[in-house]
Amino acid sequence: MHQIFQQTLVPFFISLVIQFIVIKTFKKKEFCIDCEEADKPQRFHFVPTPRAGGLGIFIAFTIGVLISSINSSIVTHNSTLILSSFPAFFAGFYEDMKTNINPRLRIFIISIGAVSAIVLMNSIIYDIGFFGLPIWLAVPFTIFAVSGVTNAINIIDGFNGLASGVSMIAFLSFASAAYIYGDGLVLSVSVILIAAIAGFFLLNFPRGKIFLGDGGAYFIGFMLAEMSILLVNRNPEISPWFPVAVLAYPIFETFFSIYRRKFARGLPAFSADAIHLHTLIFRRITRSNPKTSVYVWVLVVSLNLIAFPFRSNTPILVLICILFSIFYMFIYRRIVKFKIQGRG
Repeated sequence: MHQIFQQTLVPFFISLVIQFIVIKTFKKKEFCIDCEEADKPQRFHFVPTPRAGGLGIFIAFTIGVLISSINSSIVTHNSTLILSSFPAFFAGFYEDMKTNINPRLRIFIISIGAVSAIVLMNSIIYDIGFFGLPIWLAVPFTIFAVSGVTNAINIIDGFNGLASGVSMIAFLSFASAAYIYGDGLVLSVSVILIAAIAGFFLLNFPRGKIFLGDGGAYFIGFMLAEMSILLVNRNPEISPWFPVAVLAYPIFETFFSIYRRKFARGLPAFSADAIHLHTLIFRRITRSNPKTSVYVWVLVVSLNLIAFPFRSNTPILVLICILFSIFYMFIYRRIVKFKIQGRG
């Protein structure tokens, strides 16, 4: 009971309290405020709102893992996770405070964290399910994958509770698998992250009192990537495609966004636009910020429930990912062609 309290209630309340402080303080100081005048295609709010929710999540996570590491054999790993995740959080939080960072510089900063995890924790993708990777290929592929997942959460961060809800669902899948296989590290970190994100979630959904911000999105994305790698490396029974299936929605959204911008529209791959799946659901179906997130949650929960029983079966997990991609494209096309009744 004491351990559960440490890993859930402590980070939850720390995160919640910091969110309250940020909301009150940052509005008065006009610091890290997301306002209507800023150039952000995915904006669907009209009230200046603090976009520093990641600050409370990161601090709550840091304190939570340090407390849970007392008298624990995983203290080194937890300290390494804090150190490795900081560059991703810093890059995003700097954007929240100042202005957008050049995408290449941002990826470079995130890569520093990925390299730190590789060196300090051997957090490397050695196996992709059907064959292993030599070290000279595994390291750059790992950096690419970690950077990609880190940015993927930022891409889906468009509505109240969307990115945070999807992330908590994914961490719950990782925690459940870790519990089954007795992986104390992944279980502990995943539970702490769920609690820390939940403290933010209460003030973000449904009314959007505070936003996740780039710092929160990049930090959560980085941790999703690292938990994916560690879960597979520490538990050979789990297929490398299980985390891919769990994160299929943000991963495919990222790849499809790059294709849509670069090849279909001739725009820079990292340029922002407002035609993501969640944006189309909002404009063509829900017309409601929080309801849009609920629609996507249902999709992600369904995907996770389908994938979880096959967490050790690579061929079926690959098939699930392919079928999800086909389904995504199907509903995307249907929504694009969908006409709201009464609007012609």
